[in-house]
Amino acid sequence: MSNYTCLLIEDSMIQARVISQMILRTGWDALVALDLKSGLTILGKEPLNLVISDLALPDCQDGSTIAQIRRAAPNITIAAISAGGRDGQLGSALERAKGDGAEFLLQKPLTQERLQEVLTEVATRLETGSRLPHVLVIDSSRTVRKVCETGLKEHQFRVTTGASLEEALEHVDVLDLDAVVIQIDVDAQEGASYVTQMREAFPGVAIIALSDRGDGDIARRSWMKTLDAGADIALAKPFSPDDLVSSVRNGMAMAASAFLAAAKRGG
Repeated sequence: MSNYTCLLIEDSMIQARVISQMILRTGWDALVALDLKSGLTILGKEPLNLVISDLALPDCQDGSTIAQIRRAAPNITIAAISAGGRDGQLGSALERAKGDGAEFLLQKPLTQERLQEVLTEVATRLETGSRLPHVLVIDSSRTVRKVCETGLKEHQFRVTTGASLEEALEHVDVLDLDAVVIQIDVDAQEGASYVTQMREAFPGVAIIALSDRGDGDIARRSWMKTLDAGADIALAKPFSPDDLVSSVRNGMAMAASAFLAAAKRGG
């Protein structure tokens, strides 16, 4: 990956030094700017393949960091750095970063492994000229996870799997995610709230809820609660690989439309 160059925009000199050294260890070249103005100047002069920028910079306090980078370089890949946490304020910041054009999220404290994952994925996209949609599959059953993973990969999806939502939130980049396929117990009281939690954690991402289909009015009402809570598609078990792929594609289209509509309403 030595032919690729990354611009790091980070206002902390210590953090900039540490992260730039991590970038160099991956085989990429690194340029550093300590504020947005300097970063935009470098962006206009140097051939770059990736910009990694902190969301909060001293000369950009209005939350438009990613938007300004995107305007300056419409085709470059952007990774946003956040300070971590998952409160409402961060969720709003991530939603705006995604709407403004960031493709990846890097949370502090940064690890070499996580940075390597992002740079490897960016290099793959540069070499192939394409990006495979990324689907997260969450189910307590290893067999179900494997069946979903195999079926989706056969249709050109990237797939990450996890046994629980909590586990997934620790390791998945919410900006580099297109759909979540997750087991939901529609008979449980917390089923709908679980979907609401995911909708807040994954703005603009399709949610496909899997469940054993029960019989009667209670089951139907439970399904409706799941959809009302934010799921895009409710898929009953057992399902075929084609059913899953179709549900993921339809869910992605629905989620993208809803996200764009929300962004327009927000101005």
